[in-house]
Amino acid sequence: MKDASSTLSNVNCGVPQGSVLGPVLFLVYVNDIASVVPDSKLKLFADDTNLFISGIDEAKLRNKCSTCLAASIAGL
Repeated sequence: MKDASSTLSNVNCGVPQGSVLGPVLFLVYVNDIASVVPDSKLKLFADDTNLFISGIDEAKLRNKCSTCLAASIAGL
């Protein structure tokens, strides 16, 4: 909408958009994510990450997915 605007909010962390430091810090942050979840397939492209997990038992898949996501959060 032409006349729409967002509300202001404080930013507690981050780097300025368009800075040289932003992409470097992002790469440092995600570069080792594959080593954190080694038994899963990860596809990384720019700022998008996909985690591929396969199996037959739904309960085991949910558990593995939760484990991988928790490991990636804890490891980064």
